[in-house]
Order: sequence, then C-alpha cells, then structure tokens
Amino acid sequence: MSAVLGPIHYWLYNKIKMQDNLVEKIIKLAENQFSETDLRIQLDNNYGSLEKKPLEDMIDTSNIHGWLQERVTLVEYRLAYAVTFLLKNDPDSMDKLKGLFWNTGEEISASYSNNDAAEIFKNLNDILLDGMPCDHANLVISQDDKEVIWKRNICVHEDYWNEVGGDIKTYYLLREEFLKGFITGAGAVYVKQDETTSKITK
Repeated sequence: MSAVLGPIHYWLYNKIKMQDNLVEKIIKLAENQFSETDLRIQLDNNYGSLEKKPLEDMIDTSNIHGWLQERVTLVEYRLAYAVTFLLKNDPDSMDKLKGLFWNTGEEISASYSNNDAAEIFKNLNDILLDGMPCDHANLVISQDDKEVIWKRNICVHEDYWNEVGGDIKTYYLLREEFLKGFITGAGAVYVKQDETTSKITK
C-alpha cells in the first residue's frame, strides 16, 4: 500500500465506515430490546470507537498502513462483539439480525448502478470489509457481464470472533443475508455453491 494518501486509502476507509454503520444498527437493535443495555459503553471501552472526521484530518501520514489496519481491527472487533453480545442475551434475536443485514444490503444496493454481474461484484467489493487489500481474501474464478463466480481465499475474520467468544459461522450467515439483500436489490440472483464459493447471475 502506498506511503502517500491516495484513492486506495479512501476506498478502504469507506469499507471500514460501512461496517461501523452496521455496528451502529446492531447497537440500536440491542437498545430497543434491552432498555438498560450498556453495549455501546462496552464496545467503546474494550475496542475504542471510530472518529467521525474526514480521513485526511485523522490519519497518521507517517504510518498510513498501520493506522488503517488499526481501524480494520477496531470495527472487526466491534462487529463480532456486538453480534455475540446480542445473541448471548437473546438467542431469538438471530432472525432480527438476519433481517437487519438483508435490509441493509438492499438499501445500499439502491444507491449503486448495478447494470451487470461484474459491476455488482465490484460494488460488493467496494463495500464489504475483508481485511487489507494485500490480504487477497477473495479470488475470482470466472467473470463476465452475466455471471461472476468467486471463492473465499482466506478468512480474515475468524480470529476476532474467537477472541470475543463468538462463532464465525454466525458472521458468514449474516454476511450471506447482506449479499442476498444487495444482489436481489440489484435484480440479480445469488447462489452459494459451497462453503467458500459463491455466484452472481444477472
């Protein structure tokens, strides 16, 4: 990653902010279910919070990669902890979480041009946080305007879920709901071919 602040850094930070927005929705869901919840305080105390300022006003330009990696770690822990907290306090909240992720995917999809399968996949890659660009978490197997097939190359999320006592399967279940919401909202079809391979058809 470049040592000079450039488009790739804004691209990554937008993905970080998107995940933070998901966490905010989960916090509000928890607050609606448990009037006395201190979830936000726990998250802020344990992992910190994302500052609401322009990237160029916050980032350490002498350590761009390290600064962004810290924010990736922050929002990964916050998501894993928030979901795990909610499910431990109310196991029946899974359906609400699934609905939240689907609806968020569908809402975000409406703000993108999704003319074909390749564009939908690109847009998803612009939104979903999968570690740092150098992690190469996803591998495209085949791609054209009508169909994209890709697989998960590595999992960059599991360590965070293990650390908070969560289940990585929960993450992928909710991620799949987001994918379905986004892709369905784009007028396309999502197919999970196996545990690591997915397909978009339009």
